[in-house]
Amino acid sequence: MKKAIGLLVLCFIIVPSVKAQNLFSAELQKSSSLIISGSTNLLSFKLYQKGEKLSKNKLTVATTQSQNKIFISQNQLSVVVKNFDSNNCMALKDFLKLLKSDIYPTLKVQINYLDLQPISEKEQFYKGNAMVSITITGVTRNYTIPICLNNNGDLHIVDGKKKLSIRDFGLTPETKMMGLIKVCEWIDIDFHMIYKNSINSDVAKL
Repeated sequence: MKKAIGLLVLCFIIVPSVKAQNLFSAELQKSSSLIISGSTNLLSFKLYQKGEKLSKNKLTVATTQSQNKIFISQNQLSVVVKNFDSNNCMALKDFLKLLKSDIYPTLKVQINYLDLQPISEKEQFYKGNAMVSITITGVTRNYTIPICLNNNGDLHIVDGKKKLSIRDFGLTPETKMMGLIKVCEWIDIDFHMIYKNSINSDVAKL
């Protein structure tokens, strides 16, 4: 689960007025977060990662725009599975086992493109969708994830939430205590990503 999302994901720099290809340096802020919510027939649980664990390196990506679609190059995000934490130790242990974290240590999120529309006159707020590819345990699936974007100077805040089935990735929900405890196949991926960026250069006219 997750992705990813990463998710993740998603969450790279968006410049809706781009008419050329632009290079950006993007740094994920510590106040970012990725949360996976799941449940059994008895209780619910949450797994989470904060910004300092999600990415420690500054990224360089390129964006281009075609109509309302924004394409982002070199943006694959790898999320270390064992960096997840939880207040429910048993849920975390089961999660790491389910995702075969020793064999597949990372989840991967690739943004294919963003489709956004401004919802404010000053073009600071946008709503739309991110089309992403998520890879878990070696299986890749494509999803459309609704997102909101808030541009605040050199900070870009992206929020989104998506319900997924772990069966999409060939994973089977576990049962415990002779079937008394059953894990739901559905999970919610909730991300709050804050990036600080700067434009490096214009490299090409469309």
